[in-house]
Amino acid sequence: MYNFVMSQNGWIAVIIALLIIAAGAWWFTSQPAAVPTADNSTQLSGETNTTPTGDTGTLVGGDAVVDTTPTSAVVTYNGSSFSPSEVTIKKGGTVTFNGPSTMWVASGPHPEHTNYDGTTRNAHCAAGAVPSFDQCAAGTSYTFTFDKVGTWPFHDHRSVGAFGKIVVVE
Repeated sequence: MYNFVMSQNGWIAVIIALLIIAAGAWWFTSQPAAVPTADNSTQLSGETNTTPTGDTGTLVGGDAVVDTTPTSAVVTYNGSSFSPSEVTIKKGGTVTFNGPSTMWVASGPHPEHTNYDGTTRNAHCAAGAVPSFDQCAAGTSYTFTFDKVGTWPFHDHRSVGAFGKIVVVE
């Protein structure tokens, strides 16, 4: 039989070596794996791809985006304010303004109403004029189709303290 005797320094060296090996094994197994993405780059497993796409929508796993921007909205006027005061729709979408109260929906700024198409209220409300974002007369319901991308402020022409904005996106 062999009489195996190791010095104290030898045991310390063995213990340090085992600790280094264990730490290396723990580090290696705790790293997330790289996974390929749709654009042939890689990302770490468990990470979310946050590259901006310019789309409006909801991220549904990986890189799939479902567009959740509505194509229509309803805004209610109560005689002193619009609710909601801000809506976002897709280009080509419609907004219907309803009240129980009479309103005159008009684009900003008051009293010119020039923001949407650059024409004045008098020009785009004239008989035979091309319709613009202006109700042109008081009523309890008004619907307009937005064909221009942008942010379009509006107000009640009869009560300029009641205002809001429509955001139109691609």
